Amino acid sequence: MNKIIFFTSLFFVVLLNSCKKTQFSDFEPNTGTADFTNYISVGNSLTQGYQDEGLYEATQRNSYPALLAAQMRMVSPSMKTFVQPLAQGNGSGYRHLKYINGKIEVVSASDPGGYAADATWSNWGTQSAPGFYSNLGISGVRLVDCVALNTEQATINNIILNSINIPGFGSFGTNPFSRFLSFGQPPNTLTYLDHIKQSNATFFTCWLGNNDVLGYASGGGQDMTVAQMVENILGFPVPPFVLPPNIANYKAVGLSDPEEFRQKYDSVLLAFTSRGAKGVCATIPDVTSIPLFTTLTPDVIKEKLGVAEVWIQDGNSNVRAMTNDDMVLLNAITNIEENKHGNSAGNPILHTQVLDYSEVAAAKNHTIILNNHIKNTAKKYNVAVADMYEYMKTFEKGMKVDGIEFSVKYIEGGAFSLDAVHPNQRGYALVANEFIRTINQFYGSNLPLVETGKYKGIIFP
Repeated sequence: MNKIIFFTSLFFVVLLNSCKKTQFSDFEPNTGTADFTNYISVGNSLTQGYQDEGLYEATQRNSYPALLAAQMRMVSPSMKTFVQPLAQGNGSGYRHLKYINGKIEVVSASDPGGYAADATWSNWGTQSAPGFYSNLGISGVRLVDCVALNTEQATINNIILNSINIPGFGSFGTNPFSRFLSFGQPPNTLTYLDHIKQSNATFFTCWLGNNDVLGYASGGGQDMTVAQMVENILGFPVPPFVLPPNIANYKAVGLSDPEEFRQKYDSVLLAFTSRGAKGVCATIPDVTSIPLFTTLTPDVIKEKLGVAEVWIQDGNSNVRAMTNDDMVLLNAITNIEENKHGNSAGNPILHTQVLDYSEVAAAKNHTIILNNHIKNTAKKYNVAVADMYEYMKTFEKGMKVDGIEFSVKYIEGGAFSLDAVHPNQRGYALVANEFIRTINQFYGSNLPLVETGKYKGIIFP
């Protein structure tokens, strides 16, 4: 059982400046200098509509691109239908809240009574011709996985996003959330960039880059090679004859190389703008500000364990007392509660569930570097920037939007879901509004804001 219960510590604080409200009034439809005829969204889980540690139909229908497309249609009624690869029912399975022994607890998809994957999930992702889907978001994708600078990278990207073929064993999918796109097989492969080129977009949003930092941080500052990634997925080591050393040892999870990031981000914007599309890029938020990292503070853990010091294993496998500059991941809660990890130097919280102070600094600094590349590349191609990094700094103040109060309290006060990383439906509405404000300011359009109160927050039992 995933024993994530109500803490009074930090949660992902929610959007907008204090006491703002969504304004609604009569307006004359105006697209400004933008053309919303064919809107295409690219990005990762935030774009795909992932929520509560799963992908399912209800939240996909309220993904921020879907909400944004609905507002675009108000000023551009003839725009192409925004098509998403909807997962039916429970989709991949997801977390929910449930009363258990007098407490409200978070129940994971795999727990007894959990919302397990829908029967249709194993066949989810009908592949259609490139250009069919409007929402190209793929959970888990990094920006550097989207573009191949050479043949070797094309093979690596295909393994990370698509599948791996092991002679004598068969073909194994590596990212179930990308199954709706066709990537082919070596040597006849398609990249994510190829799908962008064939999308015929007139307008786009690009929120790629989060996982180029988050993958590193959510693994406790650990890198992972292609061979390790595939082994984790398959449950057994990949035979050495399948993956040449240069591919097997390629970093599939970790802080992306900044220069490689810059080149590939440039390729994405060039692919859109060279075909006449206009759009909006979004910067990467400070991933260490999300509740995955901020909920289990030293004081919270000390209280739960009844100790004066919390003991952790840092990124160098050294055991030491936790400081206020270290961060314990929320997914350590079960080991803390059931196995008493952290109560002594002989039983520390594992390094894979800790982002030590040096790793926190590395993630923060890397985010700033990548964001500078995003902003500079957007300026080069005259594309708007929704600065989500700066926007989310306003979260800690607390706020009221459309009469709804948002605070930093875990679960009770947030617009973010039970996985402690992704917004809930109301949170996605708030994200959509930040994109709308950016579009209206940059392109002179008058897209109406989304009415946030219409969308669900955390659903209590």
